[in-house]
Amino acid sequence: MLRPLLAVAALVLVAGASVATTWMITTRMHESETQAQQAQAQGPDGPVPVTYKAPPATPVAVPAPIFFALEPFTVTVSGPADDLDRILHVGITLRVADEQSRQRIEKYLPEVRSRVLMVLSAQPAQTIHTQQGKQDLVAAVIQAVSRPFSPLPDGQAVTDVLFTAFVVQ
Repeated sequence: MLRPLLAVAALVLVAGASVATTWMITTRMHESETQAQQAQAQGPDGPVPVTYKAPPATPVAVPAPIFFALEPFTVTVSGPADDLDRILHVGITLRVADEQSRQRIEKYLPEVRSRVLMVLSAQPAQTIHTQQGKQDLVAAVIQAVSRPFSPLPDGQAVTDVLFTAFVVQ
């Protein structure tokens, strides 16, 4: 009967020693990490105060995007030398930065459509099939629509061109 009691006592002693050793090691590691962080926070003139910036109580309001949809365009684009001309049907929505730009585009809509038609019809059919060709087309349309209209001194803030339809036949 004495042997099982000694075995349990030895087991409790080993478990207690293990817990105490683990606690000591983690405490020392935590202290050394804290000291290292404090050493990093030291500037040339002494300790640098740690500042905490609380998150705002209410989230920052993000303005709603302003879109202006244009009627779809159908233009003829030139194909390769041995091929016939192709037809491009494309739907475009402009994303503008502010309400003033949207109002200007609406007011000068015939000129906007003319500029976009000129850009679209100048595109070769083989380049608009590629992803890079579409990105170049977006940049060209942004540049064309952003130019100032004739008595206005400044242009419109067009931030993106979104394709809602894109068919080449």
